[in-house]
This record gives sequence, C-alpha cells and structure tokens, in this order.
Amino acid sequence: MANREKIAEDVDLRTLLGNIAHDARALLAEQLDLFRAEVGQELRRAGTAAAATAAGGGLAAAGGLLSGFMLAHLLHRVTGLPLWACFGLAAGGIGAAGAALLKAGRDGFAGLRPLPQTSEALGENLQWLRDQLTPAG
Repeated sequence: MANREKIAEDVDLRTLLGNIAHDARALLAEQLDLFRAEVGQELRRAGTAAAATAAGGGLAAAGGLLSGFMLAHLLHRVTGLPLWACFGLAAGGIGAAGAALLKAGRDGFAGLRPLPQTSEALGENLQWLRDQLTPAG
C-alpha cells in the first residue's frame, strides 16, 4: 500500500514539474515576443528623434547662413556699425537658435526608456517561477 502511494506521489511530482517547465517555456516565449515588440517600438522612436535632430541641424545651418548674411548687412545699413561687428551679432543670434534646436533633439533622445514593459514582465515571471518552485509550508 505504501509503495502505491509512493509511486502516485512520484507521478504527481513529475506531472507538477512537467507542468511548471511547460508554463516556464510558454512564459519565456511570450517574454521574447514582448522584447522584440518593445525593441522595435523604441528603435522607431529613436529613428524619429534622430531624423528630427538631423533635419533641424541641416535647416538651421542653411537658414542660419543665409539669414546671417542678410541680418549682418541689415544691421550695418541701419546702425552704421562696422560690418565685422554686424556679422558677429548675427552669428550670435543664429547660434543661439541652433543650440535650442540641438537641445530639443537631445531631449527627444533623453525621453527614450529601454524596454519598460519587458523588464516589469520579466520580474513578474521570475517571481511566479520562484513561487512555483518554493514548497508550500
């Protein structure tokens, strides 16, 4: 009689461990799918921020160059200051505008959070697995 109970206990333990292993594999597969989705999402956001930064920098450079010439000559005509001083004033203003665009791009990159959902879900899954493997008592 005791032998049958031992065999039944071993079968139940094997079944339980098999179910835990199966569930752990399924969780890891889901975790991998979530990881892939989040990486794709973050890469798209990073690409958008990079494109905005590059476009802002290029436009600021082209517009700054042309606007700088125009502004310097306008200041020279209106104020009578030496042309070199007018170019310096124009360059300072345009440089400040370019710095503001670069800061906006940097802030766009700073807002990226790498894989927040995956990290949280992985922690939950590991806790579940610990709970399953810890004997009740």
